[in-house]
Amino acid sequence: MKHIVLAAALSLVATQYLGATTPSWFETDSAKAISKRLDRDFSLTVEQARHRLSELYGASVAARTEEFIAQGLLETRTTADGNVMVFRKAPSNLKLICPEVSGVEWISRGADADSSDVAIVRAVIESPLASEDEYYHRGPAQTITFRFVVDVPYNEVLDGDTLRVWMPVPVETERQYDISILSSSHPYVLSDGRSVHNTIYMQAPVTTGESTHFEYTGRYTVTSLYVSEEDILSRIQPYDTTAPFYTDYTTMQAPHIVDLGVEARDIIGDETNPYLQHKLVYKYIADRYPWAGAREYSTIPCMPRYVLDRGYGDCGQVSMLYISMMRSLGIPAQWESGWMLHPGDLNYHDWAEVYFEGIGWVPVDMSFGNYGVTPETYDKDTHGFYSHGIDMYRFASNRGICGTLYPAKKYIRSETIDFQAGEVETSRGNLFYPGWRSSLQIIKTEPTAVAQAEDE
Repeated sequence: MKHIVLAAALSLVATQYLGATTPSWFETDSAKAISKRLDRDFSLTVEQARHRLSELYGASVAARTEEFIAQGLLETRTTADGNVMVFRKAPSNLKLICPEVSGVEWISRGADADSSDVAIVRAVIESPLASEDEYYHRGPAQTITFRFVVDVPYNEVLDGDTLRVWMPVPVETERQYDISILSSSHPYVLSDGRSVHNTIYMQAPVTTGESTHFEYTGRYTVTSLYVSEEDILSRIQPYDTTAPFYTDYTTMQAPHIVDLGVEARDIIGDETNPYLQHKLVYKYIADRYPWAGAREYSTIPCMPRYVLDRGYGDCGQVSMLYISMMRSLGIPAQWESGWMLHPGDLNYHDWAEVYFEGIGWVPVDMSFGNYGVTPETYDKDTHGFYSHGIDMYRFASNRGICGTLYPAKKYIRSETIDFQAGEVETSRGNLFYPGWRSSLQIIKTEPTAVAQAEDE
């Protein structure tokens, strides 16, 4: 009886402290947070999904709602009380994964690349080598001045508390350098290599009735990079499988980097060359798994298995599948992510890197796929560019997944795997979406001379 009374008293105190109408985006318990995120993603009843399909594609498609559910083309979840709920993005995803609905036969990732896409790639391929004795092309580069903003609208649940905010910062790599913070709205702390997620941290007290604004302005230089297939094949060497480096980047990192050795070996057959194995896996994924709008990553138990089971995936999901298969074959691979800054297409983006002995880390954008697949436009270097090259339109802030932020976060992260939008919490809970909003704003881009090899 004492325990019941005490629990009731604590519940009353919590209700009074947080308010009787605590918003759904205010998360204090990790398990409940994931449950609410699932409810948010799977928010359509079957009838609502049918109505949405009718709006998008007409009555004939809507009439097949149950058929699409049975085929797995409309992702669903059965709740504890037995209700079937449909993923909120499933109706719009249908045309991306079902040629019968779109009326267009899907070929491969990258097959729809246009002339501007090809021009970006060709500029890198045709750039000079970094130096006469080097094997990689350091193509066009640019210096980018940007602003990252987080705004937290006022809510009474925040009263009397302090907001803790983490925002992404470009991480220094051989392709990103000269990184500087030009100004900030508040004093800040940089993670400076203490996490796989590169961050700037700020905090500020909540003012009753007022939104809280955080921002910083930064600058960095980013370059494209390309290594030709011929150079990789001529320089590749056997791995030192006893080296700690090799172990680090071939080890599984469950639940999202997992052993897919059976599946990977089915793809490569008898091939033993690590680069050619990579190329076979890259083509396999690009040819079989179209892009589709994703669920919250935090609600997916295993990303690569999700792609294999569903038959589609977004940029991060297919990148995780690729990394898992590479590591399963004994080929070092790692995650890289942040934002893509292509003209007219500013967005979150995830990609990967693969390590070949004798070459080093080579960027791999699994989502961009193989360009120029038609006989009229086919060119080997352009076609396979993103399997061993990358453009300069990147803001990379992560080189790994599921890391601990610095300073450490107390509550569950909004992004439990990646880090692109930022994170916000108070002393009492995490703020999920739409409790705050963030944006990356490009202020200025300037063409820049590529750094010389000795500067790395």
